[in-house]
Amino acid sequence: MADMILPNSAQLLSFRQRSPDRRLQPWVQCLWSLSGNQRGRYSTEKLYPDAGASLTISLESPRPVITLCFNRRTLLETLDYPAPRLGVRFKAAGTYCLLGLSPEAFTDIYYELNTGSQPAEIAGLIPVVEQLYPLDAVQGINVLEAWLLRLLDRQPAIQSRLPLLTDTISKLQLSPQQLGAQLGFTRRTLERKLKREVGASPGQLVAFARLQHARHALIETTQPLADIALNCGYYDQAHFTRAFQSLALETPNAYRQRKLSQIYKA
Repeated sequence: MADMILPNSAQLLSFRQRSPDRRLQPWVQCLWSLSGNQRGRYSTEKLYPDAGASLTISLESPRPVITLCFNRRTLLETLDYPAPRLGVRFKAAGTYCLLGLSPEAFTDIYYELNTGSQPAEIAGLIPVVEQLYPLDAVQGINVLEAWLLRLLDRQPAIQSRLPLLTDTISKLQLSPQQLGAQLGFTRRTLERKLKREVGASPGQLVAFARLQHARHALIETTQPLADIALNCGYYDQAHFTRAFQSLALETPNAYRQRKLSQIYKA
């Protein structure tokens, strides 16, 4: 999974993130916090697919709201919530390996976890969340990390080749089929394993990785679109534009202009 590209509104909401303990790094990208939006300045942000999933804890009164979302398409979210939030950004297969949940159950929706019967891993999160209310952001993130480490310690040793596979795909080094063959997966076995544990097909993982690399190039370089297209594995600029617009809901040029205008205004 590539590095996160933060929205412009992150600064407004005092967004903080930090890397997890090294033992969690195959499964967790980061832990994060947001202060409540008390300024009345709201913005709508896009949440782009990258094969990861988000666990979000909103410290509302009288009860917290805990949601899980794996987005295979770009979702729009208005950052208008007044309550503080903390969360975990899982890497591909992180929710399956640590929480025992297949991403198919919460694809493209904000699935509320603290309602109804839940797996033991999630049931154990409820009392942890209750501890977060009097804590500051740093302390809260530490409590969440300790919960994740306890989950990891309770499980048998996780022997999965998926982190290597998804990380290599995200870097666009090999095709899923080439890498799967090197790791001993048949094409059908690879597809079933990815669907169950990651929630995406091999082709979708490649599309997510290309989108992430292209987004970085569009805002961090002045390369022409044709060069970015070839560097990110698209056939040509026309293919790049169609594929990018399909996933990101805007053309590459519109994305570049919008993000650069936000940077200049910051």
